Amino acid sequence: MVQNSITIKAETIEEAVQTALNILQCTTDDINVQVVKSPSKSLFGLRKRLAEVSITKIKSNTISMDKKREEERSVFSIDDREVDNLIDKMVDFDSLEYGLKDVITPTLSKSEESIDIPFGAWIQNNKVYIQENAQRLPIIEADETVKVLVNGEILVKPRLVTSKDTVKVMLENEVIPGSFRIDLKDNNMMATLSITHGRKITRELVEVEPQEHLVIQAKETESFFIDIKLENILQRLKSLKIERGIIYPAIQAMLNGENGEAIIAKGISPQEGLDGDIEILIDGWGETNLEGENIHLSEKVDFREGRSILAVEVGQIMAKRIVAIPGTHGTDLFGGVVPPKPVYEVTLKMGKYVEQKDDHVVALTAGRPSIETRGKLVKIDVIKEYIHTGDVSLESGNIRFPGDVLINGNVLDSMCVEAEGRVYIKGTVNRAVVQSGHSTRIEQNVFSSELSVGKVNHVIASLILVLAELLTYLNHILGAINQILIIRRQKNPKEEMMKVSYLIRLLLEKKYGDFRDLVMRFCDLIEQNEPQLDEDWKILSQSLKEYFITVSKDQNIQLGSLESLIESVRDMYETYFLPPELRVAIELPYGINSTLYSSGNINIFGQGVYHCSLHADHNVYIKGVCRGGTISAGNNIFLDEVGSENGGKTTISVPVNGEIHINYAYADTVIQIGRRMHTFKQSTANIAAFLDTEGNLQLYK
Repeated sequence: MVQNSITIKAETIEEAVQTALNILQCTTDDINVQVVKSPSKSLFGLRKRLAEVSITKIKSNTISMDKKREEERSVFSIDDREVDNLIDKMVDFDSLEYGLKDVITPTLSKSEESIDIPFGAWIQNNKVYIQENAQRLPIIEADETVKVLVNGEILVKPRLVTSKDTVKVMLENEVIPGSFRIDLKDNNMMATLSITHGRKITRELVEVEPQEHLVIQAKETESFFIDIKLENILQRLKSLKIERGIIYPAIQAMLNGENGEAIIAKGISPQEGLDGDIEILIDGWGETNLEGENIHLSEKVDFREGRSILAVEVGQIMAKRIVAIPGTHGTDLFGGVVPPKPVYEVTLKMGKYVEQKDDHVVALTAGRPSIETRGKLVKIDVIKEYIHTGDVSLESGNIRFPGDVLINGNVLDSMCVEAEGRVYIKGTVNRAVVQSGHSTRIEQNVFSSELSVGKVNHVIASLILVLAELLTYLNHILGAINQILIIRRQKNPKEEMMKVSYLIRLLLEKKYGDFRDLVMRFCDLIEQNEPQLDEDWKILSQSLKEYFITVSKDQNIQLGSLESLIESVRDMYETYFLPPELRVAIELPYGINSTLYSSGNINIFGQGVYHCSLHADHNVYIKGVCRGGTISAGNNIFLDEVGSENGGKTTISVPVNGEIHINYAYADTVIQIGRRMHTFKQSTANIAAFLDTEGNLQLYK
């Protein structure tokens, strides 16, 4: 038998022996082991001095001497430095930047028991160390950031380990390439680029000092890199057929910047035109028409200050019509035509005392100019004024005038004042009725009376609601008639066309039975308010009755005339569905037991109101006290003092989008916003009430 020897250096004796076995390709039964040097290490040093072991292989002499010499040369040519390099390659994985990294747990030999080795398991320099003692074994556990193998098995729960166990930690580093996306927006008028730059995620074990229960976990280090090139973006744009409007600086800024989104291509936007308009040529217009201004209680306003009333002379040019200017087309990213928004001409409606000459509006008489705007509908007229020098009484009779009314005295019991324009009363109003089309101002007190302004606006708002329903029905009726006529013509091409009047009667009887009731309701509403409405409403009412109420089978209604009627209904709806500009208001200093309605604002500028019922479609302002009664508004309410020390219920209400502002409210005051109500149990100051986004009533004090 011939003995062959090899000397191996390693961190531990066990590693040295295992390395020798791998080199000599034999088992422990075929070798003799001699420890030349034991390893030495400090508490946290990995390798201060390597273990040195001499291995002797016992083998029968069955090979030739030449081959034996060759094997000896190959074995004994491995010096200490080469062994060290070999071991480093086996256990050092720090040079692996990406992919899987095996962290192998070093074990401690019995010869190291004399060194001061701590009990437990710990992690140092990306490696797991284990050392048990005679009484206890450490426990290791893996969290979700790492994959741990113990003796080749995946660690899925806490486990007792010894220094003889082989623990491998698999650390997976990641390289996530960058990505980008190009989106078309605004009807192909722009392209946006979204970039997410590439990421490198490196994972290392978290270093932990020796402990009995070690949780193995990794920490991540993230870095970014730019791997998207300008060519990639341009190629993508080309594939989308986007070759115009490209903003190259924006692309480069995205490539050099952080993750985000930017516009990188834009089409040519259309140049929008201008709607038609009207230019008022009356000096001072807009400066003295103060009805309807928003007036807050905190503002210092002298409501008693007189106001000059504008006037025009015969032949004076009141306004000039400005013709709409169409816009120009643009192009999208693909060269498609992008039209501008349509422009609309202003519609001028002349009153009795004005006339349109070309694009100018000229006064035919002297008086106060009246200009009312509803969207693109502008009504222009000159309002004459009636001046009553004394009281309105049984002696003078009621006053009804199709213009403005100025009363220098009082309005006495049971008397009535009606004006299509404005009403101005210098005295008191007692147990009387005052109605005006635009505004009413009373300089002294109001007792047990009924005041209303702008009722025609309220009537028109009601008519518009019915008109919308009528228009829906009419479109269905017209569609049904066309369908019947097409089917009949296909079946009998030579047959005479059925009468439209017969089809209308048939449809009303068989399918649209409630349409006639709707038409009658619309016509009755117009008839009840005929003096306040324009002639257009009366003409439309008569046409609807003719086509759908008094229609007979012998009546000659043409399909084209029915279409014209429906177009007239549509025009009327589009003309009036917008409310007029706010110039309507009731103004008075003091009121008792009275009812006030305004389609605009109500302004109480003196002592206040007692046991009154007030409603304004817009805002209510009360400068003095408000004791008893009800106050409602379509928008907001601003009050100074509400209720009284002696009690007495006062109710204030606005819709869900309204607000209530009160400087001081006594107990028993009730406020309501939408369906939410609140009653004050004690006196409260500085109240601002509204509904929040969830519909809850909020009180800011």
